[in-house]
Amino acid sequence: MSDTKQFLGIEVGAASLKVALLDPAEKRIVKTAVLETESSPLDDVYTFETVLQGWIDENQLTVDGVALSVPAFRSVIRQIFVPAEAVKTIDEYLDWYLGLITNAEPGSYILDYKVLSGDATVGQTVLLIAVRKEWVDGLRKGFRSKSLLPKAMEVDVLSILNLMDFTSQATDKMECVIKADFSGVTMMWLTKDNLKALRCVSTLSLAGKSAEEAYPLLVDEIYNQFLLAQEEDLSFNVHSVNLCGEMATAPVFVEALGAKFADNEFVLMDEFPNLRLPVVAEDSVAVPCSTAAIGAALSLMEEGV
Repeated sequence: MSDTKQFLGIEVGAASLKVALLDPAEKRIVKTAVLETESSPLDDVYTFETVLQGWIDENQLTVDGVALSVPAFRSVIRQIFVPAEAVKTIDEYLDWYLGLITNAEPGSYILDYKVLSGDATVGQTVLLIAVRKEWVDGLRKGFRSKSLLPKAMEVDVLSILNLMDFTSQATDKMECVIKADFSGVTMMWLTKDNLKALRCVSTLSLAGKSAEEAYPLLVDEIYNQFLLAQEEDLSFNVHSVNLCGEMATAPVFVEALGAKFADNEFVLMDEFPNLRLPVVAEDSVAVPCSTAAIGAALSLMEEGV
């Protein structure tokens, strides 16, 4: 185990924690895992911390910083254009815009953004990100161990963008990333430093069916959204389709989705350029469903925490 700092990225699932421990000096993922919590980690902070601390103690790990990634389904994400006259007061503009698209009381969300393109003279295209303040406050006040209190909180879309940029998988060519979780599927079209489109697909078709029955139905819905995006923007000439998320470890689903995208380069996100992965199988088995956790850990490294 390295003597340098180690950062822990965590993605909160519906009733689980997906974790990735990063050694930034070696650019190496030390360990990944999926920890079952049996309750929503954002709503049950006590269980969140108890399960996490138990895993850290069991594996005798040292953690110097924690970053948290929240699923797109539990956040507000919009790519919007901020006119030049509003760039200087962009926080006020985005707060006003958020009020237009939500029915929440003022101050109910904590808002952040990432500038994708443009400047103060012509305006900026930004990725607006908002999460409920009660979740952030719950983590800040609910964690007993301040060493495990997340130093950063972001949305999984931003975490995956960060991972794709760091590993040089995001280029000027269009990539489609499908993050398939049992709680919902998020589809992202992106190039380097730029999210071109975002779509979500419900997983209700999985309810009450066997994997053999349900997965083909869900794959059809995903593929239909892919075709609709292509029709709406003819510039969406996708270079490759990349799969991650919980269902990326389900062979029946991976096989069905790969067959549907047979005309595209289909990539399972289980290895990454510029990033070393665990050599022990049990530490790397959760890599495909921990991509957002890996991206969150990398954000701490890049910020020099």
